[in-house]
Amino acid sequence: MATLSASLSTGLSTGAKKPRVVIAGGGVVGCTTAYYLAKEHGVGATIVDRKSIAAAASGRAGGFLAKDWNDGTPTEEMTHRSFDLHAILGEELKPYGATDYRRLTCAAVVAVEGSLVAKPSNKKLENVEWADAGGVVGMRPMGDESTIAQVHPRKLCDALVAGAKALAGASVVEGCAAGLRENADGVVDGLLLADGSCLDADAVVVCMGPWSHALGRPKTEKMGLIGDEGYSGWGLAGLPPVVGTKYHAVLLQAPRVLSQAVFFQGYGDPEVYPRPDGETYVTGSPDAADIVRDLPGETPVREEVCTKLINSMNALSTELKDAPVNHKQACHLPSAIDGIPVVGEIKPGAYAGFGHGCWGILLGPATGEALANLICTDSSPTLDLRRFDPKRFAGKFAA
Repeated sequence: MATLSASLSTGLSTGAKKPRVVIAGGGVVGCTTAYYLAKEHGVGATIVDRKSIAAAASGRAGGFLAKDWNDGTPTEEMTHRSFDLHAILGEELKPYGATDYRRLTCAAVVAVEGSLVAKPSNKKLENVEWADAGGVVGMRPMGDESTIAQVHPRKLCDALVAGAKALAGASVVEGCAAGLRENADGVVDGLLLADGSCLDADAVVVCMGPWSHALGRPKTEKMGLIGDEGYSGWGLAGLPPVVGTKYHAVLLQAPRVLSQAVFFQGYGDPEVYPRPDGETYVTGSPDAADIVRDLPGETPVREEVCTKLINSMNALSTELKDAPVNHKQACHLPSAIDGIPVVGEIKPGAYAGFGHGCWGILLGPATGEALANLICTDSSPTLDLRRFDPKRFAGKFAA
């Protein structure tokens, strides 16, 4: 018997009816998968999300991109491919919306609180653009325009969806994914929703970030979601626990456009990503990883953490001192328990794409491209998915 993907590929090559693809999750992985299904295969997918496109981390992350920081890790190839795809998307998506993609530099800056060490006469260390106060005593370059870039995550997701709609008629529907429906042969043929309805599908992609934890939990287990206490596990044996690391961020308005991302050592180790409109994304002080109980887009913001981030900028930069605060926010960055993304076929007709940790925005395009190819051609020529295979957890977790 031909595999689902092989059957779909044959159908596409002969001009048969396009496969019905339903994507559970409107984050960067879901949006990139929908875009590459449309662009490369002419398939208009349906994205299902209980809140909206980019409601959680994909709308609240910093969008920092580094080409070589994952070298020597399991995601090295995925990172290089995705970094290059971001550059292509920066141009390719312009008809569908701005993504704010640009190249920039990055530095690690050491700052000693209360330091009396004298600074250079110009009050800035060489090759440090804007970090000029608070005992700034040293720096190390971490990348230039050839290896460092950024994108606005929410704008990227919006442009990807707009492109998928324009190219192949993709759609977005509001709904809460609650399970997979299988036919008599054990092939997934639909996505079950919490309201009791089902979206028929030839392929279902599940990319729900930290809420993917529900996949491998028993159907009798309540997930303890705040505001949806009745939501239960999906009962898919062999899928791992998924945790989220909560990060806060404050968005400050700088008096000019800055072009250097900075990772500070000291003052709580904040990370700062300037954007091309002068808005500057400041994050740091992550919580310990844990199972996520907040609903997408409803992660509480702790004022004391935001105040700490603001105070660090007041101390570290004359340009960001007392800068207007545009927004305060928080989100969870999802990881599987082994720290490696989960990408590939779960079972016939069902695919996964989650667990990218702090590199979700960076790795989204390569993941979406690979999933689209896997669904429609039964292969992934642009990325070796063996290291990310969901089946690596087989037999380790019962549902």
